[in-house]
Amino acid sequence: MIATLAILVLKLIPHSDKFLSILNKQGINWGVTLISATILVPIATGDIVLKDLLNTLKSPLGWAATLCGVLVAVLSSKGVGLINQSPEVTVALVFEEVRKAFEELGPTFIKVGQMMSVRTDIFTLDFTKELRKLQDDVKTDDFDSVKALVEKELELPLTEIFESFDEQPFASASIAQAHHARLKNGQKVVAKVQHPGIASEIELDLSLFEKAIPIANWVPESKVIDLKNILKEIRVSLQNELDFQKELELAEEFYRLNNDWKEIRVPKMEPAYSSKKVIVMELMPGTNLKELINTKDEKIVQGETTYKELKKTISQLLIEHFMKEVFEDGFFHADPHPGNLLLQLMRKIGNIPYEITISRNEQLRPFRLNMSNTIIAIYSKDNQRITNAVHAICKQVGSFDEEKFTYELDDFLNRYLNLPVKEIDLQKVFSQVVIICHDNNLQIDDSVTMLIKAFGTLEGVIEDLNPDLSLFEVVAPFAQKYFLQQLNLKDELQETGLDYLTSLKALPKIPNRTLNVLDTFAKGKGKLNLELKNQHNFLERAEAMVNRLVIGLILSALVIGSSILVQTSPEGDTLISDLGVFGYSVAALSILFLVIESLYRRYRKWKER
Repeated sequence: MIATLAILVLKLIPHSDKFLSILNKQGINWGVTLISATILVPIATGDIVLKDLLNTLKSPLGWAATLCGVLVAVLSSKGVGLINQSPEVTVALVFEEVRKAFEELGPTFIKVGQMMSVRTDIFTLDFTKELRKLQDDVKTDDFDSVKALVEKELELPLTEIFESFDEQPFASASIAQAHHARLKNGQKVVAKVQHPGIASEIELDLSLFEKAIPIANWVPESKVIDLKNILKEIRVSLQNELDFQKELELAEEFYRLNNDWKEIRVPKMEPAYSSKKVIVMELMPGTNLKELINTKDEKIVQGETTYKELKKTISQLLIEHFMKEVFEDGFFHADPHPGNLLLQLMRKIGNIPYEITISRNEQLRPFRLNMSNTIIAIYSKDNQRITNAVHAICKQVGSFDEEKFTYELDDFLNRYLNLPVKEIDLQKVFSQVVIICHDNNLQIDDSVTMLIKAFGTLEGVIEDLNPDLSLFEVVAPFAQKYFLQQLNLKDELQETGLDYLTSLKALPKIPNRTLNVLDTFAKGKGKLNLELKNQHNFLERAEAMVNRLVIGLILSALVIGSSILVQTSPEGDTLISDLGVFGYSVAALSILFLVIESLYRRYRKWKER
């Protein structure tokens, strides 16, 4: 316990400012207990000898234990003792505390939580919905440090760049904080300034995760989840968020593609006053969309337009715009939550990139085609087409049984797609499909996962604005339009024509070949070859069953024989009686050995998987 506590202290020194402020004695005790159990269990089972304890604490196992211990410590400090609550309330509160713990642990943990929020194949829907509420509200930096960073990055005194610069930020998130300002030409802008030292803090967090990743080899699901790839994705995502120059390029492209599309407005960037840690953009006037969502008043807003009608109009517009981003541009806002949307007069919608996450992936095009094909197939309730489209957006990461996959997918679709189109919840369909893919060793591509996450976020906004709107009915026409646009009629006709030509050439040969087959069977010379799949595994299991049966019979005979010897031994003749007791002992030891061997064999198989 002392060694564990010492290692815990050493490991958490770089993170002390973050952890110590949110832990208490109860939390630390629970965390250390968990870490001690994680380390001592392998010693108790003989997998690790006591003399290797220090090396174990330094190993990936130690890092994984530390990581789990820290999370448990934070949750314990928050008081998750909910014994008196009902099970439903307890689960909901625990999920909420987990989300709050991720928020307090900083940007890296928030990013991990956001990625967990789309993994409905691993976590429950209630848990993933709670994680989608993750917000990164952090303390603000003092103005002196902000001023020093801006002047260093832009290589000019603050007064030579801005006419005015608010000392207090109006928003602060995990990566940066935003200040209202005015340029020398009088233009009102927003200055987004990166928190000093945030890059090194994120790197420390990532190194903690990186050292714990090898422990995933002990988990069977690691083949499907691919934690190394997920960590790599988190690292790339955070590095991109830290590089404001890259964000500037994406935001300018987003502005070019979307500004003034119908009622959509996007802020214009100011590249002359931006750098890797500072970005300046046009100030977008308007009201946060959250206020409209929370408004229950039905009073008139403009002319004859009520809040209810306004919500319907905006929800329709948001869906159409997102579909345009995905299917036409292949360049979409990956986090369209209400905090990133402003409502202006005359129904203008502003996409504000104060914490913008824009995704552009050159590999997205084939997945867009398959996604559109999937949506159309769901709309037309074509199970086989859905199966083919889903398989096309996955990669195989283990043994795959196509018949089992098709059966499970068909079983789900037959139950769900019998509903009227208006009642089909597209997000639930996608979530269940992801679970079925996971269970069949199919891994959905990261581009599609990010798209599903963004779609789920948007669906939550639409549900708040207009619960009666069928998202599916609006999405399907866009998917169909995109699919038809990508359809090359000339190529399709050529391919179909070649298939028909090949079939026509083979047609005259069919009668003769059929007669030959019938004649062969009529003469008794026909052979039918059957292939037994996984016959090696089947024979191994059969042999193991026979061996266990034989051993069981032998042990039964040994116990019965020993019992007869003990019962029939003459009084005072200890030799025969001792022989019976010896038989009992051999039987007991054999049974114990078989139990241990069986458990160990199962453990080895589980570890190998």
